[in-house]
Amino acid sequence: MSVFISYRHTDRNIAIAIASKLSINNIHYYLDVIDEESRSTDNITEVITKNIKKSTHLIAVISINTTGSWWVPFEIGEATIANRRICSYATKTNSPDLSLRSYRHITNSLPEYLWKWPVLQSDEDLEAFIEQYKIDNTAFGLEESRNNQFDSISSNNLTKAGADLFHQKLKNRL
Repeated sequence: MSVFISYRHTDRNIAIAIASKLSINNIHYYLDVIDEESRSTDNITEVITKNIKKSTHLIAVISINTTGSWWVPFEIGEATIANRRICSYATKTNSPDLSLRSYRHITNSLPEYLWKWPVLQSDEDLEAFIEQYKIDNTAFGLEESRNNQFDSISSNNLTKAGADLFHQKLKNRL
């Protein structure tokens, strides 16, 4: 099992911070900036789609910068089609001039479809995601191998009902 981290490149530092938190918790993740294939391919769409299919979860970093992104909605759509467990991480950017009022505007103006899934808004919410991820991992009955990768997952485990259950349990935690 792994987590695909979707973000606009202007939010790269936030995505890296999420990846770091996942890594500390021994959770495998996909982040394009550390993937040689994504930096050297002419067919980035194929690489993204392949890596979403390899992942079981997706966290989409949502900030004021995301509104100009074509890739984040594409990746969320691909994850939806593949019955992945999806969360948004709504955040203010690193910009010092983005006030709390602007941050509230971001979360209050999220597209309606994003509220279908859990919306993480703090480090505590990310911790709740990590806890639910670990419960999900146990439910899959998977064991980590030496290189922190997980054995392949049966497509029977990646159902819409399974994703919906994960989303509901995580929303209850939040």
